[in-house]
This record gives sequence, C-alpha cells and structure tokens, in this order.
Amino acid sequence: MKLTIEGTSDYQIVLPAQASPSERHAALELQSYLEQASGAKLPIVDDTSAMREHEILLGNNAHLKELGLVINWDKLGKEGFTIKTRGGRLIIAGGAQRGTMYGVYTFLESYLGFRWFTSKITRVPHLPTISLPAHLDDTQVPILEYREPFFTEAFEADWAARNKVNGQSMHLDEERGGKITYFPFVHTFANLLPPEKYFKDHPEYFSLVDGQRQDGYAQLCLTNPDVRRIALEGVRQWMKEHPEAGIYSVSQNDAFRNCQCDNCRAQDEAQGTPMGSLLDFVNYIAGELADEFPDKAIDTLAYQYTRKAPKDTRPLPSVIIRLCNIECCFSHPLETCDSSENTNFRRDMEEWARVSDRTYIWDYNTDFANYWLPFPNYWVLQPNIKYFVEHGVKGIFEEGAYPPGGGGEGAELKSYIMAKLLWDPDYDADVAINEFCEGVYGAAAPLMLEYLHMMADSVKDYHMHIWEGTNAPYLTPELIAKADALFQQMLKVTERDELAHTEVEKAWVPVLYVRCAQMGKGNPDFLPLAKQLFAIVDANGFGQWREGNPTENLRNDWLGQ
Repeated sequence: MKLTIEGTSDYQIVLPAQASPSERHAALELQSYLEQASGAKLPIVDDTSAMREHEILLGNNAHLKELGLVINWDKLGKEGFTIKTRGGRLIIAGGAQRGTMYGVYTFLESYLGFRWFTSKITRVPHLPTISLPAHLDDTQVPILEYREPFFTEAFEADWAARNKVNGQSMHLDEERGGKITYFPFVHTFANLLPPEKYFKDHPEYFSLVDGQRQDGYAQLCLTNPDVRRIALEGVRQWMKEHPEAGIYSVSQNDAFRNCQCDNCRAQDEAQGTPMGSLLDFVNYIAGELADEFPDKAIDTLAYQYTRKAPKDTRPLPSVIIRLCNIECCFSHPLETCDSSENTNFRRDMEEWARVSDRTYIWDYNTDFANYWLPFPNYWVLQPNIKYFVEHGVKGIFEEGAYPPGGGGEGAELKSYIMAKLLWDPDYDADVAINEFCEGVYGAAAPLMLEYLHMMADSVKDYHMHIWEGTNAPYLTPELIAKADALFQQMLKVTERDELAHTEVEKAWVPVLYVRCAQMGKGNPDFLPLAKQLFAIVDANGFGQWREGNPTENLRNDWLGQ
C-alpha cells in the first residue's frame, strides 16, 4: 500500500463532518507532515463526500460504516485509537477529544519515523514514496489517564500534544485536545480557610500543636464541624465557578504541624496514621458533592506525615490519592534500592495499592536547591514508572524544574523520556535517549551519551536526594574535570551546527555551575568562568537557579552586579 509515490499521491484525508477541534487539527498536522516528508499535499474533505478507493479516514467516520468496520469506541475512550488498513484505505480512528489526534501522531512517529524531541527540534524523514504494510492493526489505549512531565520545556502546546502528555501545566488548547485540569492544583487548605480571615475569631479552626493553635501557614483542625462546613461550601463554589476543571484539590498545606486535638488524634491513632483524619475529611467533602457533581473528582496528597495509608478507611470512588516520594533516593530504582527511604516508600506504595482504586504519583526529577546541578536519574525513570503502573497507579506527575525560561538540568531530555514512558511504560528508554541525543546534539551525540553514562555511573553507589549541594560526594573535582573536557570536545564538533551547538551549551551549564561553585569566588579563574556561565544562561532565558530564587540573585552574588 503506497500513500505517496515519488512525491505524488491520489489519496485524500477524510474527516467526520462533525469532527472535534482536535480532529481537525490532526488532519492539518497529518497533511503538513506528509507534505514535508514526501512533497505530496493531500486534500482534506469531510465524510459527506463520495467514497474513494484511496483515503485516509480519521475519527468516527461515516465511510467506516460503508466498509463494515466495527470499532469499540467505549474501549478507546477519550484517548485511545486504532490504526488499520483496509484495501486501499488507512484508518486512524479514536476518541474525539484526543484519541484520533494521538493516533495521527503515533502513525507519523511509529510508521514514518517522525520525532518531536523539543519544541524546536523535529526529525522529519525524507520519504518521497511512503509504503505501508497491507495489513496494519494497531490499537492503543493509555494505561495512565494523567501524564505530566513538569518541566517548563514540556509545557509548550505542540510538543505536549505530539508527545501525548495531558497534564495540568501543559499549554494545551481545545484544538490540541485540552488537558487534565485542576482547580486549584495543590496545597489548598490555606485557600479554603485563610488564617488571615479566620484565625483571630476562630483559632479552633486550625491545628492544635503542643497545646497551641497554629496561626499562619500550618494545617486545619479536620474534625471541627465548622471547618468541614466551610471547606465543603468552598469546594462547592470552586466546582460551580470552575466547571472546566475535572479535579479539585483538597490537600494539606506544604508544611507539617498537623492537628493533635483529641478528636483528630483519636482518628489518627485508630487508623495508625495522620492520614486517618485527613481522608475522613476528604471523604466527607467528596461524599456530600458526589450527587451534585457526579463527574468531578477530589484529589488529596499522601505526603510526608500523611504518606502512610490508613488501616480501615478507604477513599471514596471520586477521591484520588496523590502519593508523594519526596524523601526517596533517585539514583536507584524505587523497587530495588536498599536505602531506608525507598524501603519505607515501597511499604506505603503497596498499602495504597491495596486500598485505593485511583492513585496518582508525585515523583521528583530535579535538585530543588540547585536546578542546574547534575541529577543523573535518566535510567531510573523507566523502572520507576513501571513500578508505579504495576501497583495500579492511574496518573503520574513528574516534577522537575519549572521556572520561567526553563533551564533545569536535563529538562528536555528527561521530558522526552518521560513522555515516551508515560504513554507506554515498556518503551525502550535506551532508544529514547539515543534518538534524542542524535536528533538534538548532532555530531556530539556519542560524546553526550558518554557524558550521560559517566554521570549516571557516578551515583551507582550513592543515594541521591533532591537537596544535594554543589559539593555532593558524587560531584568530585575529577568527575567534573572529565565532564568539562567532554563538553569542550562537543562544542568543537558542533561549531558548524548552530542549533546543536546551542543545545550543547545549554547541557554544559550544570558542569560550569558546579565548577564555579567548587572553585569559589576567591579563585582568579572564577570570574571569567562565571561570566561564561551567565552568558549561556542569559542567552537562553533561564529564570531561576533554584526553586523560588531568581537567576538574577546568583548573578549579582557571583558577578557583583
């Protein structure tokens, strides 16, 4: 079956007359990419037109009925799709929201060789003649309903749609299928009962710790009936005012100091965890709103002091448990690492798998004290995602560096690997890494792979956490010197490839940053090196060097400006 022959084609793209915005966008994308690859521009028509022998049928198409092709639309849902060939026709049919669009991108990727490595770098194959197998039959439905690589570089709408991620932070519009939408996103107790509004007159609304009610950013008294009433009405208001959201977060503030009053303590002790009072509180709100808003979900965190699952209390069907692994080691797979942090997390993961039918994961992929620090977890991503899926997880949030302008270490590479694995946990991570390096770094790809492996090897015997410093034991001066030498070679071999050269410079930032930090401002070589670092940082608009701390602050400190 040939879609094009030496840059010509007699095929047309057929859309449903009532196609969704994302299906119309998918048709335009398919038309554009086929033209870029082959030179042939296929016309787009709707399914009220006469059926022809050579067609690409998109979506729930009237022409499918004439072919007698039965598709299980319920099984495909919003995001699943099927790619089939029948006679001289190619069929890409899926859920109207994102499924058909994802089918088009998968067809371009898996059968023609397109890749969308970054928002600026795409691999477009040269295919004057496009031949397909006579009998294609590929159906895919994502295992994970929620997929979010949380790096700034992953937020760009086209990259996100093409790589089939659908998270809250992606800039996805209706044409690109929309996304999983939260309101608010997380840590919402302060939204529901602001202490500046309530504490003066009602300190009993807030957590009791060591005999004192806590003002400021602490937690709520979750068994207080007035707190429940106010929170319930607050969430009800959110659902009315923000109907575009599908998930509403009722979750602890990003702090400790949970309530130890007699009622809260009794629930927590009975359930063996402070999650006892929290889940009872969340279940109450979800239960009260379930009939009024049957298609909405409530999300809460199993985070830090609430991470352990309760003995008996079960989340209601509309409650999502978002389990967080902030304490863990990220240089080794969660399932096999012998650190106490990972051993304890496995225990909690297994308990939540037993009691929760809808668990999401909040995973961590950057150093929050130093966004530019090497954090070589590239080959840990796949075993961890597979571990989550094997324990029934339905959604994964992969937190990385999210500042204005991006710039977190490995942001684009990690986002690409994550996108592939969140859609298909069995995707070969080595293939993703190798193809990314070839597509992004050009002639420097072998050297970049050597660097990535060297950095990953540096933490084989070290438990790496998310608050490492520039003098972390794995960042030895010898390692950094070897890394810098590799980058000098990479810069030289990409001198005539402006795009690859820029990408190599961006990847060099973590090494320059550690070199500067380790040498210190008293070293005569410090200032020239720091100026070189900030020239790259500023050229690429990297907005923060650590969480919540603008690049300008470090520049002023290091350059005295």
